[in-house]
Amino acid sequence: MQFNPNEIVQLFVSVQSLLFSLILLTDKNKKRRVNYFLAAFLLTLALQMAFILSEKWVDDYSHLTSFLCLFGFAYGPLLYFYTLNLIFKDFELKKGHWLHALPFFVFLLGGLADLGLCRFGSLMYLSLIAYVSLSVRHILSYRVLVKNTHSTVDRINLSWLQWTLIIFTVILLTDIYTHFYSELEPIPGISIVSISLLFLINGMFYKGLKQPQIFEGISQLEQPVEVNRTDLKVYEGMVEEASLIRQYMTEHQPYTEADLTLAQLANVLEMPPRRLSEVINKHFRQNFMDFINSHRINHAKELLKNPRDPKETIMEVMYDSGFNSKSSFNTIFKQKTGKTPSEYKRSAE
Repeated sequence: MQFNPNEIVQLFVSVQSLLFSLILLTDKNKKRRVNYFLAAFLLTLALQMAFILSEKWVDDYSHLTSFLCLFGFAYGPLLYFYTLNLIFKDFELKKGHWLHALPFFVFLLGGLADLGLCRFGSLMYLSLIAYVSLSVRHILSYRVLVKNTHSTVDRINLSWLQWTLIIFTVILLTDIYTHFYSELEPIPGISIVSISLLFLINGMFYKGLKQPQIFEGISQLEQPVEVNRTDLKVYEGMVEEASLIRQYMTEHQPYTEADLTLAQLANVLEMPPRRLSEVINKHFRQNFMDFINSHRINHAKELLKNPRDPKETIMEVMYDSGFNSKSSFNTIFKQKTGKTPSEYKRSAE
């Protein structure tokens, strides 16, 4: 039995997807539930590639073609729920969520009954576009929300997930083009879709296995924390609360903790997180991240002007101020002062 170049790539995709899914299912970490969705996505891909390649050794392949379209109805929901599970640490599946699997099971039963439903298989492209759009929308909302709940985004911006969705979308659009028009082969004999899938699954596996270990997600209860700042009216009692917050920030310097979150600060202040966020937004007119970084920059400025040790380096000042990324420190410092840390230090001497 011989395989052409494209079938060899598809075989690699199938074997790697199967292997990666098994590793994810047996990996023991705090975000194992997230890995279930990623593993299911990879397993679906492995099965689809196996179905395509089975033409080589199955006599009555025409019957199997009745099942090929159903895989497209699985990718969207799996990618969508993987995104939700990664973003929200307390995400739970509800009864209504199982409706997302309805198209998959309809086409599965249609294949078993040989009803020829795959003639409507193009609907899967609409499904995939809808789920990718929903996933992107949640990521964009998350990026706004995280600025009100975390003091740094260096490890939690999920840019890799956004790029995964972009690559997936490119593969989807390419597949649509090849389905309705003609095959694209950047390497003679090998489909661009097959090559792209190979890169996609390796990237998803690496980041999917690594990211849950460094990111615990945010709580769904934090979603209402974001405040509409078009109306920044100060409510009764907020001035007193703002004074307590300001005093605590000055005396205890919690901003020097690199991974400080809204929930942590609210806990020590004995204040509900939503209320703390509201005070910061409306009284200080900043989101949580800007509020904390303003204190960090002021702390850094003081250390640069009046160093505790003449040999203290800018990197030491950066860490002492609560930053753990040189690029973020330099960018935010220049935004706040108009100078880089080095320029500010020289001007203060």
